[in-house]
Amino acid sequence: MKKLKYDRYKSALFYACLFFLLSGYILYPLLNTVMQAFHGEGGFTLSVFREYVSNPNHLQVIRNTALLGVGSVLCCGVLGSALAGYMTFCAPRMKRLLHIILLSPMMIPGVIIVIAFVQLYGESGIVTKLIELLLHRDTPLFGFSGLPGILFVITYTQYVYFYMNVSVALRYVDYSAVEAAASLGAGKWKICKDVILPTVRPALITSATMTFASGVGAFSAPNLIGGGFKVLSTQIVRSKANNYMDVASVQVLMLLLMSASVMLLLEYYKKRCTYTRAVRATPLMPQRQGSARRALFHVLMGLQVFMVVIPIAGILYMSFNTTHSIMTDIFPCELTLENFSNIFHSARFLKPLINSLKMSFMAVGGGLLLTVPVSYLSWRQRGVWSRMAKSIMLLPWCMPVSVIGVNMINAFNTKSIFAFGQALIGGFSILPIAYIIIALPLLLSANDTAMDSFNPVLEDASRSLGASPFLTVLRVVLPGIAPGIAAGGILVFIRTMGEYTVSALLYGVHNRPISISMVLNIHEFNIGVSMALGVIVIGISYVTLLLLLKLDKRQRPLTQDSYSENA
Repeated sequence: MKKLKYDRYKSALFYACLFFLLSGYILYPLLNTVMQAFHGEGGFTLSVFREYVSNPNHLQVIRNTALLGVGSVLCCGVLGSALAGYMTFCAPRMKRLLHIILLSPMMIPGVIIVIAFVQLYGESGIVTKLIELLLHRDTPLFGFSGLPGILFVITYTQYVYFYMNVSVALRYVDYSAVEAAASLGAGKWKICKDVILPTVRPALITSATMTFASGVGAFSAPNLIGGGFKVLSTQIVRSKANNYMDVASVQVLMLLLMSASVMLLLEYYKKRCTYTRAVRATPLMPQRQGSARRALFHVLMGLQVFMVVIPIAGILYMSFNTTHSIMTDIFPCELTLENFSNIFHSARFLKPLINSLKMSFMAVGGGLLLTVPVSYLSWRQRGVWSRMAKSIMLLPWCMPVSVIGVNMINAFNTKSIFAFGQALIGGFSILPIAYIIIALPLLLSANDTAMDSFNPVLEDASRSLGASPFLTVLRVVLPGIAPGIAAGGILVFIRTMGEYTVSALLYGVHNRPISISMVLNIHEFNIGVSMALGVIVIGISYVTLLLLLKLDKRQRPLTQDSYSENA
C-alpha cells in the first residue's frame, strides 16, 4: 500500500514539473502573443489588428502566403506521388540506392539547399551562365526569384513528405482487389479512382497538411530569393527587427490561423474519408510497361535524381574554390583548401559550428527527457494526464516555426517565473529551448511508434522475475525501443543543425548558429567559406544517418529485403 502511494506521489511530481515546463514554454508564449496582438495603451483594442487588415499591401502579403502554401501542396504532391508510384510499380534497379537519394533533401538543412540553388540557378549561377553561353544570350533566360523560384526550391526540398507517406500507403493496396476490378472490366482510371485512391487518400491528406504548414512557414527561400514576393514569415522577421512587436504578433496570429484552419479542415475531411483495409493484403506487383513508356519513366526518374544530386555536388565543388573564382568564372577553377582552413583556424567561423553542435545535442537530449517518459506512461497507463501532455507536445506541429520564435520573444524578453526570474532573450539558452519545442512533435511520434512495436510481455516477465520498475525500464524497455528513439533523435539533430527561421529571430552574439553564419558569409562575399560550412553540415548529416542504420541493424537483425524497406 505504501509503495503504491509512493508511486502515485512520484507520478504526480513528474506531471507537475512537466506541465510547468509545457505551460511555460508552449501555452504561455502562445497566449502572450495573442494578447499582445489585441493590446494597446488603453488595454484591449482591435486597432492594431484593424489597421493591419485594412492595408492593401498587408492583405496582399496574406494572399501571397496562402498562394505559396497551396502551390507547395500541389507541386510537391504531384512530384512526390509520381516518384512513389514509379518506385512501387516500375521496380527500378538499385532501388535501395535510389530510395536513399530521393530522401536526401530531408537529410540536408533547407538553408543550405537554398544557397546551393542560388549558386546554380541565380542571376550569376553556374547553370544560368552556361545556358547564356550556349544560347549566346546577354541576359538570363529565366529569373530565379519570386513565386516561381520559391516554389521550385520548395518542390525539390519538401516533396519527401508525399514520397514517403504515399510509398508506405501503396504497400497496403490489395493487389487482389485490383485484379478483381480489372476482371470486371474496370479501366486503369477506374481502378486508380475506386481501388487505389481510397487507400492512399489518408497519406495524401497527411502529406498535404505537413507540406502546407511547411510552405506557409518557409523563410529561407522567400528571404533569399523572394524579391518583391513578400510573405508573412519574412514580414514577421522584419517587424521584429524594427521592434514592431505588436505588428509581428498580428502577423503571427494570421499565420497561425491560416495554418491551423487548413489543418483542421484536412483532418475533418480525412476522418470522413474512411476505408476498410484488407487484413492480409496482397502487395502490388510491378507492372509491365511498354518500352517507350518505360523509357520515358526512366528518363524522368534520372532527371529527378540529377536535380537532387546536383545541388549537393555543387556545394561540394564550390567549397574547394575561391570566392573570387565563384563570383567571376562561369565554372570556378581556382581550387583551394583555404576555405576549410579558415574555418578551423578562425574562431569567427568555427564558433557557429560549435554552437550548432551544442544546441542540437541539447535539443535532442532535452526533447528525449520530456517525450520518452510521456510515451512510456501513455502506453502503460493511458491516463488523462498523459493524453493532455501529448496534446500540448503536439501543438507546435500546427505552428509555423516563425510563430514559435515570436512567441518566445514576447514571453521571455522580460524576466519570467518560467525562466526562474531570468530574461532569456539575448542569452545562449533561448535557441536550444526553441529547438526543443520544435523537436517535441517529431520525437513524440517516433517514441510512440517505437512503444507500439514493443512487446509488453517482456516487461511483465521482467517484473515477475523480481526486477524493480525502474530497472525493468532501464534494462528491458529502453533497449527494446532504442532504434525508434535514435531515429527520432537523429532526425531532430539533422533538422536543428541547419535550422534557420527561428534562429534568425532568436540568435544573438553568444549563440549564433551555423545557418546564420552561412547566410552572413554570403552577404559578406565569403561564398567559399559558406559552401565549406555547408559541406561540413551535410557530412555530419550523412554520418549520423549511417550511425542510425548501423544501430538499427545491430538492434534488429533484418533480412536484406526488410532492411531495404526500412532504410
